[in-house]
Amino acid sequence: MQTMRQHDLLELEIRIGAQRVALRRAGARPRAAAADALAVEAPPPPPPAPAGAAVASPLAGTYYASPRPGAEPFVRVGAHVGVGTVIGVIEAMKVFNEITSDQDGNVIAILVENGDTVAAGQPLIRLDTGTDAAGVSATGRKDAG
Repeated sequence: MQTMRQHDLLELEIRIGAQRVALRRAGARPRAAAADALAVEAPPPPPPAPAGAAVASPLAGTYYASPRPGAEPFVRVGAHVGVGTVIGVIEAMKVFNEITSDQDGNVIAILVENGDTVAAGQPLIRLDTGTDAAGVSATGRKDAG
């Protein structure tokens, strides 16, 4: 309060994270609600788009990373996959469907866990295909397709 008198402040507000402390000297009128609305913080920027090309599930069901319990997974991070390489199995209505990659590349992330329920269109893995989102390869040439 002494600092407020010293600097002739009628009110002082301090915000740290979600906590707020507001002090008003006697006789000071509360601020209008419109001024409080201006003090609202802007939302954080959206996260950057994930790197790599996604290989998505064509159908909903339960994802399995290996052909049977205890077996090696179809793919691991760092493995190279080509078009048609089996990346997992989706069980839907008691039918096991092999899911294959529709792109060539190195696996940079496996986005689902064994036994997860997945939706149609949900990304299963991410691949480094050597091109960016515009189809430009690391050499600067535009890929066909």
